[in-house]
Amino acid sequence: MDLRVGMIGTDGHIGMVLDGIPKVEDASLAAYAKSNPDDTVGKIRRHPAFTRETVVYDDYREMLEQAELDIVGVCRPYHLNAEASIAAADCGVHIVSEKPIATTESDLNVLEETILKTGVRLTAMFGMRLLPAFKAAKAAVDAGKIGEPLLATAQKSYKFGTRPEFYKDREMYGGTIPWVAIHAVDYTRWTLGMEYTRVGAMHANLSHPEFPGCEDQGGILFQLSNGGTALVNFDYLRPDAAPGHGDDRLRIAGSEGVLEITNLGNQTELIRTHCESLVLDLEDETDFLVDLVQELEGKSPHVIEPQEAVHITRICLKARDAADSGRFIDL
Repeated sequence: MDLRVGMIGTDGHIGMVLDGIPKVEDASLAAYAKSNPDDTVGKIRRHPAFTRETVVYDDYREMLEQAELDIVGVCRPYHLNAEASIAAADCGVHIVSEKPIATTESDLNVLEETILKTGVRLTAMFGMRLLPAFKAAKAAVDAGKIGEPLLATAQKSYKFGTRPEFYKDREMYGGTIPWVAIHAVDYTRWTLGMEYTRVGAMHANLSHPEFPGCEDQGGILFQLSNGGTALVNFDYLRPDAAPGHGDDRLRIAGSEGVLEITNLGNQTELIRTHCESLVLDLEDETDFLVDLVQELEGKSPHVIEPQEAVHITRICLKARDAADSGRFIDL
């Protein structure tokens, strides 16, 4: 199939859309729309997927109406993602949105209604599901290797580095739970294979006062559908000198053993009752765009099920509300 891909903005993980284009037969970056009038288009032009045939638009609405796209990536300042995705859905274009796909429940509700009405496929950049260590952990849990999962603890730790100006404004940024912690909220739920039923949380800005709208640390406490517990800690406190930008971890304790993802999210260890520990073999990483196209071609389901992008985002907005209010919220 000729796959015409568009991109709106570069505020996020554009590689999750663009890196897969050469891996899909007859796919091309047909068009790019500026995220804002000051967009110099330099970042998108430097990506190998950008060619002389890629048409640049000043306005994403014009691009959606004229470019005849199959898929569009949405990477705008986070509070603007939802409106672009809604416009894409109204044009019948499938969507790969940076998370959070919306920063308010009202925008999320409108986006959900539009997706259901139009029938387009919406997915979010929860790419950690496709990392080999996390795929191995999920397979082990699904196979009953640790019995019933009872306790999960997860970590998302980043270097603060250089952040855009919109991070200073909470309404534009949306909060660190929907932007950073959402990865761990997602991969923990996915690996466990069960739902969260209740949430409490805390967050604060304590070491980056120049970015008051951006919480630099916090924690989330979930009750699981089987009565178990999941905890997620997140921070922007990783030292600049540390190896790698992020430190991703997951530990799941079950009735018959423990799974641990360590080594910056690159190793999965299984420790079973009365058995020696075992480092699991890992498969190759799957490309996110390729995985989505496989579903659109009717070959295999995408790693993120329909409606999951909305569901996970809603959970994180509730967790953010729990942190803001200091109370537990039923999910």
